[in-house]
Amino acid sequence: MIIAAQPNQIPVTKNITDFVAALRYENLPEPAVELAKHCFLDWLGVTIAGSREPLVGLLREQAEEEGGNPLCSLIGSGQKCAPSWAALINGAASHALDFDDVVSAMGGHPSVPVFPALVASADIHQTSGQAFITAFIAGFETECRVGTLAAPEHYARGFHATGTVGTFGAAAACAHLYQLDSNAWQIAFGLAAAQAAGLKCMFGTMTKPFHAGKAAANGFLAARLAGRGFSANRAALEAEQGFMATQADGLNWEGVRALGDDLGIANVMFKYHAACYLTHATIEASFQLQAEHRVAAADIAEIIVKVPPGHLRVCNIQEPETGLEAKFSLRFTTALAFLGRRTDDHAFTDSAASEPDLISIRDKVRVQPVESLPNNYSSEVEVVLSSGQKLQFSADVSLATPCHAMPAQWKKLSAKFVGLVEPVLGVDAARALIESVASLETVNDMKSILILAQAK
Repeated sequence: MIIAAQPNQIPVTKNITDFVAALRYENLPEPAVELAKHCFLDWLGVTIAGSREPLVGLLREQAEEEGGNPLCSLIGSGQKCAPSWAALINGAASHALDFDDVVSAMGGHPSVPVFPALVASADIHQTSGQAFITAFIAGFETECRVGTLAAPEHYARGFHATGTVGTFGAAAACAHLYQLDSNAWQIAFGLAAAQAAGLKCMFGTMTKPFHAGKAAANGFLAARLAGRGFSANRAALEAEQGFMATQADGLNWEGVRALGDDLGIANVMFKYHAACYLTHATIEASFQLQAEHRVAAADIAEIIVKVPPGHLRVCNIQEPETGLEAKFSLRFTTALAFLGRRTDDHAFTDSAASEPDLISIRDKVRVQPVESLPNNYSSEVEVVLSSGQKLQFSADVSLATPCHAMPAQWKKLSAKFVGLVEPVLGVDAARALIESVASLETVNDMKSILILAQAK
């Protein structure tokens, strides 16, 4: 049920801010704490590797040109810069590879707007591991609730939720860390709403990860200004001409109420392919089909990829010319999988996008929108051979990790982390970071971990 946005009809902003402000470490479910550590390890890994991407270099040049008080660390680097710039650059770095976590309630990537804002805050004020974990979960939960409140029209209109909804998450995380009062929380949300931006037409360019960085920097600034006594509309989510009235078709408050007191972090999903998450089911189905049938490229007449219709407006670049565009091409990612190529951070390069063998398979892929798939994270791949024989395989990547599988997930994320971090910081630093994050709740000052994440 979508409830039309009327001025002050429901105190939505206050309801959400009161809920997340009340979160306390001692009351958090153990699985939520464990998942927060999984998210942080994964975020550190993709940020350290992403710190070497060209777009991050351009942002560093701009920050250096503008100057400012160099208080805060740039992850994966020995440099420091002004707090808002650090949040922006670390946020962009962490989303540069498109290898970071996702959650469907938000409709985007939850960690990349929140952790950079918290890291900037932890560089300014001593922050314990427990406070850091709780603030992150507050930000994550905010993203799930605001994302659900705006669903489904917000994303369908062309807004990139990581940049828009993520701004609220970053603001909430910092507001929780600073222990703002109820009035300041609502003002922080007003400031977040006024700055929230991000367009899906930017997918496949440097501006997509820039969205994550701006969300982190803008959320950080929103909480800082609210703490200083800045003014803003305290009902920015539900107000007439407010966030929901302008960026969605109404308030999906019933959807938010249905979440109850459950924490959205329980549904976080991690990436093991460095491309848009909506390509992952197709990649998995293609890998599995090839593992079972070992189809030779010369025998393929056509590959039909069946996906939900919405995918065609997100990850359907037909002939990608760059590595960034290739991350948003179902045709290209299918070709990678069929040729048994790696799909990690090394796969999506400009040279790969123009490789003849990949283009040959890519051009045999036809993306077909269908309404019959189980959910938005499922896909069916059908291969038509030159002989006329048809082979099919389907995959579903919608399920979060159950509690009993968390140790296995930690091992898998640790392996991913090592692959991302060792080339940048070395073996010893990678091992030390894994050990530190594993015991994050015992850390007295987060600076001890941030120092480990800097290049010597």
